[in-house]
Amino acid sequence: MQNVLFLFVLAAGLVPHSMTALCPPILTNGKLHGILPVVNQRVRYSEVVDCGSVSQAELFRRARLWVAQSGHSAQDSFTLSDKETGDVVGRVTQVVTVPRSENSPGGVYTFRYNLVVECTNRKYRVTLGQLELEDGAGGRPAPIETYCQKPGKDLQVIYAELDTQLRGVLKGLQDGVKEYQAF
Repeated sequence: MQNVLFLFVLAAGLVPHSMTALCPPILTNGKLHGILPVVNQRVRYSEVVDCGSVSQAELFRRARLWVAQSGHSAQDSFTLSDKETGDVVGRVTQVVTVPRSENSPGGVYTFRYNLVVECTNRKYRVTLGQLELEDGAGGRPAPIETYCQKPGKDLQVIYAELDTQLRGVLKGLQDGVKEYQAF
């Protein structure tokens, strides 16, 4: 009887999306599908970069300039840019295009994630987290940890490209902040 009730509630859309995933995430060596790093059961990228003798104000300025010049989507929003604390926080879009091949139908996948840059004297910490896959049909975004609408091999191709792009974001920020060239 409980299973019938659960199926009725599920069909009626009364169960939160995170509870509707019928396939558990595949973790290999602490990574989702062996590709995306998982910390506390969530996909998350984080790194601390030492920038020598650069002050907090200058690190914050460089991070803010990088955000402004890094070509973010019009949908992206930066809700916090606090000079006093040295924090820049935003919700960012990442589009992954997988070409069609013999083994993959290909497609365009839009991910959203939080970008947090925390500046302090000599160092900054960047965190990319709360990744969600947006449904192109206007549905609710799905947390990447519970998304399972594609076969595992297709997800591996998508996640490999996403990983490459997110590591590129980290490298771009490092180039823009640590390797900043004054004029």
